Amino acid sequence: MTLATSLRNAARTLINTFGNSASLYSYSGATKSENTEGDVAVSDWGSATAITVVDGDNMKEELAKSMQGMESIGDDEKIVRDNVTISVNDRLTANSVEYRVESLREVRTQDTLIIQIITLSREGQTSDW
Repeated sequence: MTLATSLRNAARTLINTFGNSASLYSYSGATKSENTEGDVAVSDWGSATAITVVDGDNMKEELAKSMQGMESIGDDEKIVRDNVTISVNDRLTANSVEYRVESLREVRTQDTLIIQIITLSREGQTSDW
C-alpha cells in the first residue's frame, strides 16, 4: 500500500468517525428555469445523496474578517471524502441549514485525491441559484 493510499484511507476513517450526516443535491440533476435576465431558479432538486461532512477549521479566516470589519455570516467550510461527487452550485443540507457549494478544493498527494474541502454559502445569503 502506498503512502497516498494510506493517507486517503486514514482520512476516510476520520471523516466517518467524526463527521456529521448531510444531504447532497446535485445541481446538474435539478429542475431549473431561467428568467429573461438570465437568473436561474431551481424548482425541484430531486433526491438527495447521504454523505458525511466534517466542519472545516476556518477560525483564522473568520478572525481576519472580523478584524477588517468584513461580513462573514453564512460562509462555512466542510471536509468531505475523496469519493464524493460534488460540484459548484450543488446544494448541501447539514444540521437543518441549506448551503450552496461555492468552491471546491482538492487535497492531493502523489496524484491521489485525499479529501475535498468545500466552501459554502447559506442559501438565504445567496439570491438566485
